[in-house]
Amino acid sequence: MRRLAVLLVCACALPVSAARAWTWPVDGPVLRPFSFDHAHPYAGGQHRGVDLGAPGGTQVLAPAGGIVSFAGTVPTGGKTVSIETPLGYTATLVHLGSIGVKRGAPVGEGSVVGTVGPSGVTELTEPYVYFGLRTTSDQQGYVDPMVFLPSRTRVPPATAADAPAVPAIVGAAPTAEAPAAEPGVAATTTVAASAPAENVAGSAAASAPVASPVSARVEPSAAAVAEAGRPRTRVSTRIRVLPSRSARQR
Repeated sequence: MRRLAVLLVCACALPVSAARAWTWPVDGPVLRPFSFDHAHPYAGGQHRGVDLGAPGGTQVLAPAGGIVSFAGTVPTGGKTVSIETPLGYTATLVHLGSIGVKRGAPVGEGSVVGTVGPSGVTELTEPYVYFGLRTTSDQQGYVDPMVFLPSRTRVPPATAADAPAVPAIVGAAPTAEAPAAEPGVAATTTVAASAPAENVAGSAAASAPVASPVSARVEPSAAAVAEAGRPRTRVSTRIRVLPSRSARQR
């Protein structure tokens, strides 16, 4: 009766939202899940709780508030702490490295009750704590603790792709204007046939056909364009033909 009265006092002292909350004993991965058949409670290969990995010496928290119903050592489980909650469940923490509470002491949810071991006979090589949960009124009323524990949302580590882009201040390189196309010089070459042939032996010779003008586009070079831009000096050259000596003697 005395224990029941203490549990009722604890339940009334806690807020409604907190009384129905549960806390992970350690913040580590689930190394072995819950596996239990209520119809065959003594069958082999069953696991009545969950194994939560954590480094040795890590603080172990009370998954729920209540009264410490057991704090001591068991043959295979090693250092063990059991907490009877006002919600009708008993939470048991096994393979502890140390115990920080005493039997009959009230504990709040999330308070430190011990540290990670190992102790006793462990089934895993890495340190962990066993967390079992059962209905207090039923010796074989084991339930899966994962149903009561809140889901954990982990933030993935930041990667290079998630890093904010740093705006690069780079002066725009001046763009060179494409050189203007050199003006094309249209040269028209007219290919003409020789003049009409004179009459030979009194017969009229047929006139040769005159070819039509052929237009060809010649692209001047840069030197030619430069040369074309220079002023030109017109030089007039006259050639005087003198009569030969024989002609003068006549």
